[in-house]
Amino acid sequence: RAPKGGAMVRVLLAGDVKGRYGELNGRVKKVVAKSGAFDLLLCVGDFFGGKVDKGTEENEALSSEAGTELEKWLKGGGKAAVPTYFVGCSSRSPDEALELLSQYPECGITCLGSHGVTKLKDLTVAYYDDLCRSADQKGLLDRSQSLEGEVDLLLTCKWPGGIVPHNDDPSLSRIRGSPVCRKLACTFRPRYHIAACEGKFFARLPYANPDLGAGSHVTRFISLGSVANPGGDKYLHALGLKPSSSMPREAFLANPANTTPFPYQNDQDRDSHPGMKRGRGSEEDGQAWRWGDQQNGKRGRGPQPSQFDKGSVVVNSNKTAFVRNLPYRATEEDIIKFFAPCGGTVVDIRRGKDARGNLKGYAQVQFDTVEQMQSSCSLNENQLMGRPIYISPAESRNEKAQKDSHPIADCWFCLSNQNADVHLVVSVGNDCYCALDKGPITPYHVLVVPIDHISCTIALQDSGLAEISKYIKALSSCFASQGLELVMFERFLKLKGREGGNHCHYNVVGVPKESTERLKAGVGGVLDKKVGVPFGESGFKAALQELVGDMEYMLLVLPDGTSLVHPIMRGERIPYNFLRDELAGAIGSPERGDWKACKVGSKEEEEENVAKFRALFSRYDVMSDS
Repeated sequence: RAPKGGAMVRVLLAGDVKGRYGELNGRVKKVVAKSGAFDLLLCVGDFFGGKVDKGTEENEALSSEAGTELEKWLKGGGKAAVPTYFVGCSSRSPDEALELLSQYPECGITCLGSHGVTKLKDLTVAYYDDLCRSADQKGLLDRSQSLEGEVDLLLTCKWPGGIVPHNDDPSLSRIRGSPVCRKLACTFRPRYHIAACEGKFFARLPYANPDLGAGSHVTRFISLGSVANPGGDKYLHALGLKPSSSMPREAFLANPANTTPFPYQNDQDRDSHPGMKRGRGSEEDGQAWRWGDQQNGKRGRGPQPSQFDKGSVVVNSNKTAFVRNLPYRATEEDIIKFFAPCGGTVVDIRRGKDARGNLKGYAQVQFDTVEQMQSSCSLNENQLMGRPIYISPAESRNEKAQKDSHPIADCWFCLSNQNADVHLVVSVGNDCYCALDKGPITPYHVLVVPIDHISCTIALQDSGLAEISKYIKALSSCFASQGLELVMFERFLKLKGREGGNHCHYNVVGVPKESTERLKAGVGGVLDKKVGVPFGESGFKAALQELVGDMEYMLLVLPDGTSLVHPIMRGERIPYNFLRDELAGAIGSPERGDWKACKVGSKEEEEENVAKFRALFSRYDVMSDS
């Protein structure tokens, strides 16, 4: 039974068993008695013992001895202390292993097979038996193309080539490793890569995987010794893993302080999808990358100027396909022609460059509509210049923001921050709270803030937006009782240098009626788009995203409900204080554009103002009946 709600999965890992499962099981029982129950025991390497090549009497004897030891344990009614799964059949084929274990259905041991991807207790586990001749490398690599989510564990018998740092233990330098396992590590980018077969325990420092457009996470490589080995190398290792599918994205992408560079850099440079062979294509694209297309020591053709006006494209991940395995020589025109059969219009191609300034093998291709993007995915695995192209919808940045929401220690607006000005809070709801602004433009200047660290309106859950809308309507009624109209504005800037980025907040201000027209005139030349759905109503987020995509933006809601917005385009510079300055000017107090000049004074004065406003607002407060 899988752990509930993405709970921690307790896993034991073991190296080459070599038929000594009874000894391993005895050790596991002691660990369980001391440390509590475990969910899984995963064994890698030579499980049965013996050699693949049984051509000599000695090898056949070794195989027979190991098999006999395990079979005696099975025949004696042995039961696994922890549900056991293994990869690594040397003296037997996976079919033979399955046939043997099928005779003892209660033993608790399962052969995973030669290759594949499976779910074990909500963990995504990829496995490859490189001791088995029937293991299909290409089949497993192809499986990676349809895989959803991240791989928690990659199990191989052999080490991947190049995993040992040059300055590490000299005794490890003899280990060349497997190029196939290296390809699998590059392709699956697992959180943990577990191997054996070298008779040594080795836990490598974590390494950072290249960012393919969705962030860079680390992989930890662990090799285990053989069970009951005479040298005393560690052969049993414990892990507590939360499934990546239930982790906050920021936690998944966290790089510890001891993170090392990606060890397979040559593979990454050679191909953006290292697990797939380079397509032969034309003679020019088949081998010229190796010899003839070198110019001034650089690979292939250098990046050409873009035909797209980057400054006028509103980046929108919902309309964007993530395209992998592009030939380095492919130009924007080549990519546009490739997608022509799907009938869509390509409006932008975002393709990064490597450290040498050469184009990377993947790109973000944006279409005119969401439907066109979806249609483009039908071309998945079609060939361009002899190479299969892999296409999938790009991850929505706003969905990512929802998954990543969590308190940030130094955020002014996160109530969990011990330095937050919680004495300014007027009302707290289920999803948001209201507080007086620390530097108010008018005495009726309130902030409405999501409790979770959410970046902008588009990233809000529907329930959060609905509650914010209720608060704003309540504040409108409150301001009206004082003869004022409500103006609200939001400034979404990503604030890349700050941990967690922007925390969405709405400046809700009560202003004299006559100031509204002056405000509209002041912002009219900048806020050039109108959202067709009233703020907070069903469809508002979709209508807003259609106008601003993933861009930074400024949003203004006027007393009549009109919502004006401007997406901040690439290369465009608009002062962060623009809307505040315009509002301060509209009420005839331009000096109040600087919030620091508007600070009330002492904390006691601020608390007094909060008490007065809370008394005024109490009859309108949406939480007053809660």
